[in-house]
Amino acid sequence: MDSKRDSGGNMFILELNQEGVGTEIGLFQTLEEGRAFISQVEGYQYKEEEGFVYEMLDIRKLPEYLELQYNGHIVPLTKFMFTGEGDVDIFWKELPDLSTPGKGMVEGSTRVDAYLIPNDEVKDYIARRESQYRKAKAFLEAKGYEVDRAYFGSEDGEAVLYRKKGSEDWHFLTHMDPGFNEEEDFQSLLE
Repeated sequence: MDSKRDSGGNMFILELNQEGVGTEIGLFQTLEEGRAFISQVEGYQYKEEEGFVYEMLDIRKLPEYLELQYNGHIVPLTKFMFTGEGDVDIFWKELPDLSTPGKGMVEGSTRVDAYLIPNDEVKDYIARRESQYRKAKAFLEAKGYEVDRAYFGSEDGEAVLYRKKGSEDWHFLTHMDPGFNEEEDFQSLLE
């Protein structure tokens, strides 16, 4: 995948990111094309550490104004694009090119709540997660508890809460994370 455009028709978006603020620069058919483009910038750094690749721009070396030329395109860059003092991280977002014929499920992952699930597992993962929620809810209701789902969109994802009927105090049972899908003993989770 690193050397040629993969057979799945994926493409790569170059994003410059500083302190969580991203700026998308362009779309490339291969990582090599994208790296050839961004490596024209003085201060470009490429590091491999423990099997991970890190790419960044040293903000101190960025000029006030620079025009990057690539494949007949001129892209302006400036140190004023960034508001912080720290290095600018380079992220590559791999996306399927849906205008080319496909061969089924696209590669990659889909965010489900707070977790990335491989695309070919998403349907089964969601079905199992919702089934587990119904089991946990039925178990708790049989014990005289009210049940609710909470924390949708939170960093740790949705969770199951419970309380005795008539009580105002909710108790945390568990997050609905990938481990929740394998839970067999809801009794052990009760406080």
